[in-house]
Amino acid sequence: MGNLTLDERGYIEIALTIETPIAEIAKHLGRHRSTIYREIKRNSYQQGKKSQVTDYPYSAINANNLAHIRKKKTGSKSKVTKRLIERITHYLNLKLSPEQIVHGIPKITISVGTIYNWIYKRILSFSRKNLRHKGKRYKKNTFGKVLRQPDSDWFKERSLDKRPISCNHRTEFGHWEADSVLSSREGKSALATFVERKTRKYKSYKVKDQTSHSMFIAMKKLVAEFPGTVKSITCDRGSEFTNQEYVAKLEKRGIAIYFAKPHSPYERGSNENHNGLLREYYPKGTNFNQVTQKELNKAILAINSRPRKVLHWKSANDRFNLELAYMSKNE
Repeated sequence: MGNLTLDERGYIEIALTIETPIAEIAKHLGRHRSTIYREIKRNSYQQGKKSQVTDYPYSAINANNLAHIRKKKTGSKSKVTKRLIERITHYLNLKLSPEQIVHGIPKITISVGTIYNWIYKRILSFSRKNLRHKGKRYKKNTFGKVLRQPDSDWFKERSLDKRPISCNHRTEFGHWEADSVLSSREGKSALATFVERKTRKYKSYKVKDQTSHSMFIAMKKLVAEFPGTVKSITCDRGSEFTNQEYVAKLEKRGIAIYFAKPHSPYERGSNENHNGLLREYYPKGTNFNQVTQKELNKAILAINSRPRKVLHWKSANDRFNLELAYMSKNE
């Protein structure tokens, strides 16, 4: 995903001042928690131990400046030498594969992947077509990064600006917000949570982990449990929501997917609020591995049964059932 931006560092600085857990910061930014730990450790003193580069608590501006300084100072020495190029080209012309050259020829100090990269980048004057199997068996492992980090145009096509006005004003039924609630560090399980914007109907499914696959399964459960009532789902830009393959599958079903801007939880205010209500039953630090779906359903029912001022002292269940009755009447 590349280096942290100044905006991301600004969010970290604010989050730390209100003692937000590292795992939640990472989730919000769509980054791995180790990235956040490393960022904070390198750019501030922690737990009474001073950093080698700064004597101050974490600051977005300081961290950004330090990152630029490090970038200027870094730069590994090039491994390309005329002698090495000549040796590798010689053995390639003798029909040796890059693997055979690296593991079988003395004093070849680069990796197999580097040889392939040099061939693809034409640093070596050796045609890829002359490799065994034309080099097709060698594939770089991208670990799915293309799916996890779509480009900006992909998000623009699904921004809240594209969402119907009736959804924004909560006058049309069937538009949901989605989020996830993390378990304690001891637990891998998480909760997928959904709120219908007009009626404030809240729903949650226990998922085995916080992956895009688990979230996709939860979304399919929502659609199956409330058929015909899911017109759109608004999400944040966490990695569990931005798998392009799964988004495409939902859109083929006629379900629009929208994404809030980064660091803008207020754009999914209903879900944020309801997750706070759920924390009354499951405080931060709860290990969801030890919570059953049946127990979770009881908490959700209690929340949905409360009279709400915003609903003129009706419950979310009352309003949701009225909408269902209206739909049935007009079918």
